[in-house]
Amino acid sequence: MYDYTRETCLVAQTTTQESLASLITVEELKEDEFEATEDKGKLVFSKRSEIPPSCKDDRLITENGPVQTLEHIIHNFNDYYPFFEARGIFDWEQRTTTARELVNDQTSDDELLEIIINLLHGLDDGHVTLSASNGFEFSPASLEGTIDGILQDGFTNQSEISDFNSYISAQLQRMFEIKKSYFDDDSFKMAGGENQDTFQWATIGNGVIGYIEVLSMGGISDTSEEDDLSASEDLMDRILTDLAHTEALIINVMINGGGDLAVADAIANRFSQEKVTVTSYQATGYDYSNSPEVSQRIEREMEPTERVSFARPVATIAGPNTYSAAEHFLLSMRALNHPVCFIGEKSNGILSAVLDKKLPNNDVRLGLSNMITFDHTGQMFEAVGIPVDIEATTFELVDSNSQRNVAMDAAITALGFGYMVDQSEPAHDCSLTDARLRFETTAPQ
Repeated sequence: MYDYTRETCLVAQTTTQESLASLITVEELKEDEFEATEDKGKLVFSKRSEIPPSCKDDRLITENGPVQTLEHIIHNFNDYYPFFEARGIFDWEQRTTTARELVNDQTSDDELLEIIINLLHGLDDGHVTLSASNGFEFSPASLEGTIDGILQDGFTNQSEISDFNSYISAQLQRMFEIKKSYFDDDSFKMAGGENQDTFQWATIGNGVIGYIEVLSMGGISDTSEEDDLSASEDLMDRILTDLAHTEALIINVMINGGGDLAVADAIANRFSQEKVTVTSYQATGYDYSNSPEVSQRIEREMEPTERVSFARPVATIAGPNTYSAAEHFLLSMRALNHPVCFIGEKSNGILSAVLDKKLPNNDVRLGLSNMITFDHTGQMFEAVGIPVDIEATTFELVDSNSQRNVAMDAAITALGFGYMVDQSEPAHDCSLTDARLRFETTAPQ
């Protein structure tokens, strides 16, 4: 198996038909291609008349060298990364020229790493990564608006606490205290994940509003990743049973790093009333004649679950710390014929799956965004983030005088219970009617 671009190629893996068959499940076999699934993901294998020209013996990369590594990285971005313009990178060609001038056969590993980091500077894509087996990982993603960035700025601009970790602990503890003050006595529960806190739920206003917070779409099971889906489904049964008497629901994913798309679906389908297309996706590349090549667009559908569900109004809270699979959860909720209001700030905008690429150094991997994701109306939100109905700050520094959570207040008000937070006026930006039509007419182009 080859990992190749139009100009570079190396052997990624040696396998047999028997080994491959144990990893994937063939779903449909055609004359020139076949469709298969791997770990619940859909794969399309197309027949080729010959191996790529860059993989011929005279061009195949067989040695780990700085020049070969740089070239393979550059050409992977040239061929498989479709988001330069969306990410505001308009000087990629000049960047590659500068990098090539700095690299030769004598370039050290540390020097090469610095050159690659400069090459990717400003890309602001959390799904672009360089990682090594020793635990090293680099991403050009910006910290602006993120929890890490806000906490670092807050620590720098204060003098009361000298230790950064102590400052973080104090901030997070106060934020938790404020959030918990909204909950009915003895209603708060947690479960899932290593610390048994990935799913959190409670009631608000003497059982009128249900509250669910999901911190990750992965790591739900305490035994193995393979059990994450079943663990999340069991947890959603338990949570929605506890909240069955509530009149409305808040789902908070404003701090969610993503994870498994199947887990996100296991949450969203609890609000599905009919079979709908929630998203579609395709990948880009080049064929052997150097012409741009786009894969067929694959649609993702969601059907109502036969497990415990919820049919009353919902408000979601999300923002710049909502990533990846958590953003796919938002796209699914946008597509459902369910009364949903979206509160907070635009999500982070890293919806693409990570395309994992081998480098000449076997200990180092390159990850980059390659999949273009569309919502149910055909719009793309990579880099720009998924918009909301009602804007509200989702993460801000607190002190001993802080008493309210702005996003929580906005969600409670949008659901029609503003009296609970001294907000008597209804949220005029969120009608909670026909969410599909609302987003078809108002989402940015």
